[in-house]
Amino acid sequence: MRAGVVLRPERFDEVTRIMGCTSEAARARLLGVDPKTIYRARHGILGEEFIAKVIDAMRANEPVLNAAGIDVDFEEVFEVGEKPAA
Repeated sequence: MRAGVVLRPERFDEVTRIMGCTSEAARARLLGVDPKTIYRARHGILGEEFIAKVIDAMRANEPVLNAAGIDVDFEEVFEVGEKPAA
């Protein structure tokens, strides 16, 4: 294991649910990625493009998220943690 940025899956699900996504397919459409990309992110394999797309989607939905008490912030859905070795 090594240190790196990891997805907070429960929080990611909550945030994307507030943005109207209730399935992995809907989350993939929202972000403009393949559903496999979300699967990989859930398992510690994510890149800067995925991170940027999540933050961009959050910014685009900022009023809805703020109304739910969620800040548009990196730490809402990501954290530094243990990742599988590459």
